[in-house]
Amino acid sequence: MIKVHRIPIETIEHFDPDNNSMGFLNEYENLDLTNQIADEKASGYYLLFENKKIDIRPDGKHEWPMGLYNKIAKGTPLAVGFETVS
Repeated sequence: MIKVHRIPIETIEHFDPDNNSMGFLNEYENLDLTNQIADEKASGYYLLFENKKIDIRPDGKHEWPMGLYNKIAKGTPLAVGFETVS
């Protein structure tokens, strides 16, 4: 039987140069933020993923560790958190 799986949207907390939380951003919001950082060549921004600080460079790029915005890549055959809809 075909079932619809509800896939939760993962969010990651981002911070400004003064260590103030900018909130929990999804992947699209992260892309928007990093584009703004690149446009302004801003520095000091970062995100926290699995208790690891990941700096966002002034060109808007940052390290992309395994599993960032991708629950499937965290070692399970199906995304963690799938909800089957009947």
